[in-house]
Amino acid sequence: MGSSLNRNQQTNELDRLVNREEVLEICYWYQGEGFGDVYSSPSMNTFLKCNNEAIDDAFLELSEQGFLEAIELGSTLSYKFTASGKKEGGRLFNASFADLQKSSHGECAAGCCDGDDHSACGDGCSL
Repeated sequence: MGSSLNRNQQTNELDRLVNREEVLEICYWYQGEGFGDVYSSPSMNTFLKCNNEAIDDAFLELSEQGFLEAIELGSTLSYKFTASGKKEGGRLFNASFADLQKSSHGECAAGCCDGDDHSACGDGCSL
């Protein structure tokens, strides 16, 4: 029975890690979309697959790790990025969406090509 408790504890730790990473990633996306730079569990709940309590727990842990700083806005405890938090949020977001951000074969990711001349972009495409 002890190993079962250990497995459950590991699962809970993994769930908490996933929640923290998702919260940080969504905060980065939220700010990038121009929705603001202050985050609270009600504002994040729409975008996450967990309840407000799990989001609040993630905010608290991220704050303890130095990725977010707590601020008071009225009666709602909210958070803002620290410099390291914004950097980590960006890294997580980029890792999650890197494949979707790549250009297709023959497209210039840098926007440096005119028409069908891709000699300047270095993607190896000779269209």
